[in-house]
Amino acid sequence: MSTNHLARMISEFNLRRFEEAAAASAEGLAVAQGREEAFWMGLNEACEGFALVDQSKWALAERKLVASMQKLRNFGFQYNNFEVTAALAGIRLSVEEIKAVRQQNKRIFDVSLLPQFRMAAKADD
Repeated sequence: MSTNHLARMISEFNLRRFEEAAAASAEGLAVAQGREEAFWMGLNEACEGFALVDQSKWALAERKLVASMQKLRNFGFQYNNFEVTAALAGIRLSVEEIKAVRQQNKRIFDVSLLPQFRMAAKADD
């Protein structure tokens, strides 16, 4: 797994630069092999989905984020020190927020609900 691409993707994502995060995840996908391809595809769809949220393209964003969750849910609690469960929880909450906006139950998307991606804490030996 390309830890450089993952670190860059997480950094860009957490700075809310979703298009740059999508570019970093696409680079990770380009070098991924085997099972890691699905992992990187899920991350890429999440980044692209949040870029679409920034553009208020709700239907497209929702589709990307749901596709992301479908791929990432197969990777357990964490994968290569990336906290998958925390990412999935944040993506799921964002999908629910998008649905509320699309159904006009809410007027705006609450950006304070945007998730943070993170690596798992490593225990000191």
